[in-house]
Amino acid sequence: MSQIKPPETAAPGPDRRAFVFGGMAAAAVVAGTGLVGEEAAAQGPSNAVPNLYPGANAKLFKAIQTHENAHVQFLVTALGAAARPKPNFKGLTMPNVRMFATVSNALENTGVGAYLGAVPVIFNKAYLAAAGTIAQIEARHAGWINTLLNNTMTTNVFGQQESFEQPLTIAQVTSLAGPFIQDLNGGPPLTFSPTPSRTNDVAILNFALALEYLEASFYNINVPLFYS
Repeated sequence: MSQIKPPETAAPGPDRRAFVFGGMAAAAVVAGTGLVGEEAAAQGPSNAVPNLYPGANAKLFKAIQTHENAHVQFLVTALGAAARPKPNFKGLTMPNVRMFATVSNALENTGVGAYLGAVPVIFNKAYLAAAGTIAQIEARHAGWINTLLNNTMTTNVFGQQESFEQPLTIAQVTSLAGPFIQDLNGGPPLTFSPTPSRTNDVAILNFALALEYLEASFYNINVPLFYS
């Protein structure tokens, strides 16, 4: 594994868990039906999302797409030959802009909690610093999309308003991402040890890489669809 440097540039209850599980599962189901326009709108919230400034949503979602692809490339380069293959995903094509923003919100907030949950286990300080730089960008994404959907900017993936971010467990992250993962394409399992070590750092970075692949793929499909 090549040397990595930072780039320059209390478990929730079932009711809160259902907040995002239901939304993400509904998105996958509706997307799989191919519903569009009025038919899709009739089965969910309005298709619309507000624009604070003209063209702002297109500019910001395109920026998020760029960031997520950069995160993938950064982790792939850092891991070198140890990098996992890209998993095969499903249900990523969204039927309307509102559903796109809703699932984007869930993915970004999941990313924030996932990185925070892994931080205490990272052994190498350079890896810790690099993970922190990515997590901060994920948090900025999440805060903006929370606001776009008329939620408090610090609302987490379970719909809770926070003053302190809640770390996610491995099980929570895999449950949240699971509806969109068809298979791991021969890659390592989505887990890592609670005991810090150099070897475990590879597992942590590959865990993060799977999530970044998911986010990048989601935006690569939907940003051109809604913001060409």
